[in-house]
Amino acid sequence: MKEEEKRPFSAIAESGLKKYAGGVARRYELMDELLRGIRDGNEYQALQALRIRNGIRVPGLLKDELMEWKFDLIQTKALIIQELRRIRVIDVLLEDIHTGFTQRIYEAANVEECRRIGEEMVVRFCSLNQLKAISSYSLLVQKILLTVDMDLSQTLTLQYFAESLSVNRSYLSNLFRREVGMTITDYVTDRRIRTAADLLLTTSNPVKTVAKQVGIMDVHYFSRLFKRKMGVPPSEYREAKR
Repeated sequence: MKEEEKRPFSAIAESGLKKYAGGVARRYELMDELLRGIRDGNEYQALQALRIRNGIRVPGLLKDELMEWKFDLIQTKALIIQELRRIRVIDVLLEDIHTGFTQRIYEAANVEECRRIGEEMVVRFCSLNQLKAISSYSLLVQKILLTVDMDLSQTLTLQYFAESLSVNRSYLSNLFRREVGMTITDYVTDRRIRTAADLLLTTSNPVKTVAKQVGIMDVHYFSRLFKRKMGVPPSEYREAKR
């Protein structure tokens, strides 16, 4: 007979309860670490806390493992958003990202997909925290920066911004260059290429699709821009980094 079977039921139950309570307590501690990483914009700390926490599973109210993961992700997202609002990260960005991740969580087909969504969520919210510095720019420049970060797939030219903001092109161009240190075109291109680099490493999408996702329809032009910025063509970058 196994040692576990020789012990009285009450002792086994007490041991199980202590283990359960210990697991719950540790998960709370790790959530605090995760939120601290988000608050500090420390992606490494936040991801480490999330991964360790994911490895400590405790029985929940739901019998379905996938539903448990989804419920936990929804709770985690809500706590992160609450923390970011507390430190005054811009609400319009939070709302868009909140909606997108909620949809992805509901549509997740398995636990591994939930795990991946959780990590992507943490990375995205950590990068958002860095936008607190946007408040130091003028209102016009803030609007440009936010628009670029929200959707790179649309047309993002000086003409587009001048018309949408109802201001003179020359004035807007000079204002942006003075405050940001580069032209609107250079800033948009930089954001597109850096986002494309992330997509190449985190998705299996073809280079042509990645180019379109960041607003560049001509894949050959995209490849030239990417090589100029990153030193190698997109396909080589993906292969080398992986």
